[in-house]
Amino acid sequence: MESNLGWLMNRAGLSWRHVVDKYMAKLGLTQTRWVALLVLDRIGEGCTQSALAANVGVEQPSMVRTLSQLEEAGLIERRASESDARCRTLWFSPEGRKLIKEMEAVAKEGRELLLQGISPERRQVLHDVLEQVISNAQALLSEESK
Repeated sequence: MESNLGWLMNRAGLSWRHVVDKYMAKLGLTQTRWVALLVLDRIGEGCTQSALAANVGVEQPSMVRTLSQLEEAGLIERRASESDARCRTLWFSPEGRKLIKEMEAVAKEGRELLLQGISPERRQVLHDVLEQVISNAQALLSEESK
């Protein structure tokens, strides 16, 4: 059973993302854009472009292109960092904040369908287990970088 866990987690993640793509397309968002917006919302406004790229798991030049598109669409603002003139920080525009609320409503609909048939108790266990796997992976990776 354990030999399939990584494969199953990967498949679940990919399947989840494909379903979310379907729902975010209703809002006119590509995967690249909705992921950037969602991660910015999760890690918080004021983060740097490089921090967002690292949290999304893409190279900074790719993220800069996406951010330019989001800025042109009027969804985010890039501002000079107050602490480091070389960095730009990211902020939602009023239109971007409105879209985040719409994204959450649409995502909630998809999430409920994906979790259909799973009791609240089992959802909590799944949540806790996945957090532990992530924590273990981060600990292993931080040990290797020492």
